[in-house]
Amino acid sequence: MTEISVIGGGSWATALVKILTENKVHVTWYLRRLVQVEAINDTGRNPDYLNFVKLDTHYVTASDDLPHVIQQSSTLLFVIPSAHFPTLCAGIDIDLMAGKNVLTSIKGTVGENNMLPSAYLADVFHIEERQQAILAGPCHAEEIAMDKKTYMTICSPNQDLLQKLKPCFSSRYLAINLFEDLRGVEYAAIYKNVVGLVCGMAKGQQYGDNFMAVLVSNAIYELELLLKALYVAGNRMACSSYLGDLLVTAYSAHSRNRTFGELIGRGYSVEQSQNAMSMVAEGYAATKGLYQTAKELRLNLPIINTAYRVLYNHMPVTSEFKLLERNMI
Repeated sequence: MTEISVIGGGSWATALVKILTENKVHVTWYLRRLVQVEAINDTGRNPDYLNFVKLDTHYVTASDDLPHVIQQSSTLLFVIPSAHFPTLCAGIDIDLMAGKNVLTSIKGTVGENNMLPSAYLADVFHIEERQQAILAGPCHAEEIAMDKKTYMTICSPNQDLLQKLKPCFSSRYLAINLFEDLRGVEYAAIYKNVVGLVCGMAKGQQYGDNFMAVLVSNAIYELELLLKALYVAGNRMACSSYLGDLLVTAYSAHSRNRTFGELIGRGYSVEQSQNAMSMVAEGYAATKGLYQTAKELRLNLPIINTAYRVLYNHMPVTSEFKLLERNMI
């Protein structure tokens, strides 16, 4: 595979374009803002995200023309916040998506029905699971930008697609694992952002390492309950795409969800916290989607419940954590 079209202009998209161009994959890159497009084509730098990264302009062409970008490759990579995905898809002609392989790294539920990104693509564009793959794992954009050793998982039920994608992302600092559990890893990638957000709330309220360890342990248990209620989970919970991704989001200073949660824990409102950040914290939208999913499944998941009541019912974070304390095991 020598060409991929990338849709999305944030830090994670920039990190992935860096990897692809280093591997001499030709990238046509859709970014909404013309100033980003011009800067990338002129200098090889995204002025808004990871602007210290110099991309090889021989292998990347930026454009604000979405249909043009989609037409340039048989493989598309969507890297945008889940809340923006329906609006973006509404502007894409279904005929343009015919026969495309679609790779996503969208870590939130989509639309009013709280659909997985893979299910949403199947519903809107009739793209079968065999044409889809997802990127997941404990892989912050900032560390990839600095060539720090990272492990990433590509998931798809299609082994041929996995084998084509693997060399596009493998490098001296990036190890690629292949996995077939598309649905399970998608849910895990969404849930871990809620965990990061709640861990940030705990940090903002000055909880210590002892409580944080219990909180993360309970989060792992909640994830197991959620996956078992949705389908028969595999035996790979301890692998990097499940547990590893959850842990790095819970503990890392690079986690935007943890940062967002910390602001909430320190007493900022949701709106104030969002305005204080230059990037989207996916855990905010993911909380609403997973809360509704858990409710439909009749699951009592205290961590998700806490995040939802604080973020959407505007309950005091201090009193909600006192309640959460009593629900930890």
